[in-house]
Amino acid sequence: MSDEPSAAANSPGTAKRTDDGAGCMPGFLAAMALLGIAGFICCGVSTWWLYTKRSELAIRTLRQTYIPELEQSRLAPEDKKQTVELLNQFADDLERGKYEDWQAAGVMQRLIRLPVLQWGELTAIERFIESHPEDFQPDDAFQITRVRLGVQSDKVTTIDVEDILSPVVQTDASSQLNRSLVEPLDVTAVQDVVVRCRLVADRSDVPMEPQSDAAFTEPAISEIVKRQIKAGIDSGSL
Repeated sequence: MSDEPSAAANSPGTAKRTDDGAGCMPGFLAAMALLGIAGFICCGVSTWWLYTKRSELAIRTLRQTYIPELEQSRLAPEDKKQTVELLNQFADDLERGKYEDWQAAGVMQRLIRLPVLQWGELTAIERFIESHPEDFQPDDAFQITRVRLGVQSDKVTTIDVEDILSPVVQTDASSQLNRSLVEPLDVTAVQDVVVRCRLVADRSDVPMEPQSDAAFTEPAISEIVKRQIKAGIDSGSL
């Protein structure tokens, strides 16, 4: 056999192969894994921090947001006064350490579900219906009462009432609530509100008509707030 290198090996046109190894891919994957671990740890720490600060966050939310917005709402003066007093008392009790974090979280969850800020707007709609009897059915105003009773029985929430009021509410940057009723109210829009009230009340199994004076006493939002604060303190979150 010939000892001469093959022609193919010595051919100038043959590409020279080089082995660059794995390159930077392993380092990139390792860095991504470390970032993922760091993110997971940060998320866990943040969750733990928020979990241990529930009372502090509740106080801040009540003092800086919820109560000021309530004071700017359309709630009747006496109802507003009583509700603000209840919320201030609860915030004071939290500051004194009277309640635990789970109780603070329970009360706040229940308050968020309550359409306290929208309660006065429902009243404004009800008065409009009563002042325009020629444009509404005899039981249309009672649909507002049915919604209130649904709130009282924990079957109707803020989300429901926001949807009910959507035909008559507008964005208002000048208001602390960032929203306001469209004024003057329009009959067609209010008729749409009545339809929505009826649908929500039917879905919540609120009776179609008064069965007795005792069963359909108009609920006061201050009494509902008082009951929900007690429920949150006794039982925590829903």
